Amino acid sequence: MSLINIVEHDSDETLDDLLLRKTRHKLTLIFTTRKQLENNFVLRRRLFDHYNIPEYIWSDVCKRLQGYFGSEDFFSEDETAVLSHVTWFHFEVKFPFKQIQKNGEFKGVYSWYRMGIATAWTEPDYHTIIFFDVADSVRTQLEVKCESMKDSPALGNPYWAHKFLVEPIIACYDKAVWNLRDQVRELEEHRRSRGKAVDAANNLEFNDLHEILRHALHASETIGVAIQTLSNIRNRQKVFDNERAQAEKEAAREVPKKMVAAKHNGRKIAGDLEFQLSILKSLEARAKANEARIRSEITLAFSTVAQRDSQVQAEIGHAAQADSSAMKAIAIVTMIFLPSTSVSAILSTSFFDFKPQGDHTVSNQFWIYWVVSIPLTVLVVAFWYVWDRRQPENRSLFSGGRSSTVANQTSGLV
Repeated sequence: MSLINIVEHDSDETLDDLLLRKTRHKLTLIFTTRKQLENNFVLRRRLFDHYNIPEYIWSDVCKRLQGYFGSEDFFSEDETAVLSHVTWFHFEVKFPFKQIQKNGEFKGVYSWYRMGIATAWTEPDYHTIIFFDVADSVRTQLEVKCESMKDSPALGNPYWAHKFLVEPIIACYDKAVWNLRDQVRELEEHRRSRGKAVDAANNLEFNDLHEILRHALHASETIGVAIQTLSNIRNRQKVFDNERAQAEKEAAREVPKKMVAAKHNGRKIAGDLEFQLSILKSLEARAKANEARIRSEITLAFSTVAQRDSQVQAEIGHAAQADSSAMKAIAIVTMIFLPSTSVSAILSTSFFDFKPQGDHTVSNQFWIYWVVSIPLTVLVVAFWYVWDRRQPENRSLFSGGRSSTVANQTSGLV
């Protein structure tokens, strides 16, 4: 196995050595970065042209995608046999995690991990795999796996490498989903320990809750795209095996024993891809469950806050009602004494003369004050009582009339 690592200081020399090499290894791994190829157009063009990789995967459209898969066959001159088969695919994972701040508190942060792969298979069993932006930990796993499988008879199948290429990517999705699940679980446990959802909401703030929901949405989206990408890989692998088997059968170029081995390897690869696809679908279900759980927490927090606000409003209403009763009592007392006060003020003016006669200290005409004050007080209190009793009826009529008007306007619009 030859291992090529394109680095910035000697990338052209390294690539020249690879392209001009007369002897080929069955398995060649090339590790590079998008930044390196972005800054060196000549290097990218030579690499893509040599391995028949389409330049379109370097377009802005593909750079913004969260996953894709493509492939192309290259035939012999008579177009009866596939001499080379090239594939290119891309995966993207979002890792949400917590970071401890200087004050000891946790802050939710995240990082995106993007990995692109291109494979070039040449008949009968030569493989070249180009990795774009592969993490060191993933690279180590891939190197070990390739070293152990470089002499496998399955090298005759172009999709021999895709199984173990996808394995570390699935591990990344698994870690991302369960990191998010831990954050959701911690929020639920905090709420249960406090006994009130609003306490958990106040501790995290609604912005943090929505941030977790944003990560959950991205997780569901990226895993859904990964499922589609892996499904395309699996379907294309089946099509390739069926077409090659049919072509070999018609041309009678293969001995039966070799054809049986090729079919066996093809079925094994298809089964492995199906299994990996089922894992991704299971992770997608977990991601959707995380999304539903955080939505439930947000809804519960909002409902609890709304319920608490309603209780506060009810308490304010009771307090206002008590104040209204007190003001009503004051108003009644004022109305009782207001007529007599007004009468006494009027009768004490200089327009009236009620001087007592003889030795009496009270005027004989004092009865006039009571004759006027008492009926006037009764009249004022009665008028207030009738007016107060009619207020609920007036409010009801006003509300009913307003509702009827709105209903009529609505029906008119319909």
